[in-house]
Amino acid sequence: MQNKPYHKEHLREQLIEEGIRLLAEAGPKEFSLRKAAARCDVSHTAPYSYFKDKEALITAMGEYVTDEFMRRLDAAVAGQTEDSVKIPLLGHTYITFFMENPHYYQFLFYYANVMIDLDNENERNFQPFKLFRETVYGMFDHLGVPRDQYTKNLIALWSMAHGVVSLMTNPNIVYSGDWREVFTDSIFSGKG
Repeated sequence: MQNKPYHKEHLREQLIEEGIRLLAEAGPKEFSLRKAAARCDVSHTAPYSYFKDKEALITAMGEYVTDEFMRRLDAAVAGQTEDSVKIPLLGHTYITFFMENPHYYQFLFYYANVMIDLDNENERNFQPFKLFRETVYGMFDHLGVPRDQYTKNLIALWSMAHGVVSLMTNPNIVYSGDWREVFTDSIFSGKG
């Protein structure tokens, strides 16, 4: 029997990526550090150098994906000053991020325990949602939308991007067009 290596270069990141795929494929009951290690072709004890248990790995997975998502969203709106310009850029980036990483969607919204309080500003709110909310509310302020309509309009806008991603990441839904255009063209260009 050949012994598997204990350490590999970039093992922490590999465990995170493989952990996300494993959780999306097998679900939480079948998820374990041992199985993540097997997918990385390392000793079953190797993950313990980075994570004390599977919950610690899941937390790290959530932080990893959220950080990458925020990096992409921030880059998309860098240098833009008009909130009305930022919103289609955020929506396009939101969809593109999950188009490139469909396994992240199921992980984030079903297993990572992200918090989204649609009614209130909440410290625990998912960072990408906080950015979207702040941007949308800035646009509403500029347009003079009545304050009592903010939440419903925010939900409608966010649902459009999130709904496209939900459809796009479902393997049983087929669409030959560009999913990003569903959001940007229909909502912000007056097309469709």
